[in-house]
Amino acid sequence: MRNLQLFVRTLTAGGIFIFTAGCTPTHYVTTATPDYDSTVSARMRIQSGNDLQAASFRVGACYSNAWQSDSQRVSVDDGFWARYKYSSRSVVIGMPQSPRSWMRIEGLRFKDIIREYVVPAGQPITLSMSTAGDVGSSKYGGYSWSCKPHEMTFTPVAGQDYDVYMALQEEGRKSHSCSIEVRRIDAGGLDEPVQTRYAPKCPSPDTETTTRRGP
Repeated sequence: MRNLQLFVRTLTAGGIFIFTAGCTPTHYVTTATPDYDSTVSARMRIQSGNDLQAASFRVGACYSNAWQSDSQRVSVDDGFWARYKYSSRSVVIGMPQSPRSWMRIEGLRFKDIIREYVVPAGQPITLSMSTAGDVGSSKYGGYSWSCKPHEMTFTPVAGQDYDVYMALQEEGRKSHSCSIEVRRIDAGGLDEPVQTRYAPKCPSPDTETTTRRGP
């Protein structure tokens, strides 16, 4: 947990770069250098966004609701007001390139982001994600949809790197199914599925008074 806290503090020292292209949102990239000991830690990249997506994680084998204060939960975004800004910000720490083009800086779409973290190995990490979208105009038969899979947990192995993202499948005109996917990756192109488990809800006494916002 100490590595994770140090990483969050390190972000203020990271460099920021700006990418613009026509009328697309401005995308900032922060490069951070948190302490990383591959004998006791792992690295994790999460794909999220500042539009209608949401993602968070916590060290532990249970989840807390988004509206609850929880000092162990890290939100993978720039805060609530970020969705009203025409920009996004990714944070990288030197993980191998993702096998998925849309999880690389140059392949991010609209206000999507990627965030890379150092996490403790041998301890469960619980993941929460959701997404939503609009199709057309409601005046002409358009509709809105949303999808939120059950929270999942996995246990990182020391020295390994992981991609975390939401897989979305259309099941009908107005319905979607989604799942949280975890894949082990490396610099040689490895893209291996990782076993995950359903996470239970944390008991109320486990939540605390403050919530830390992710990098």
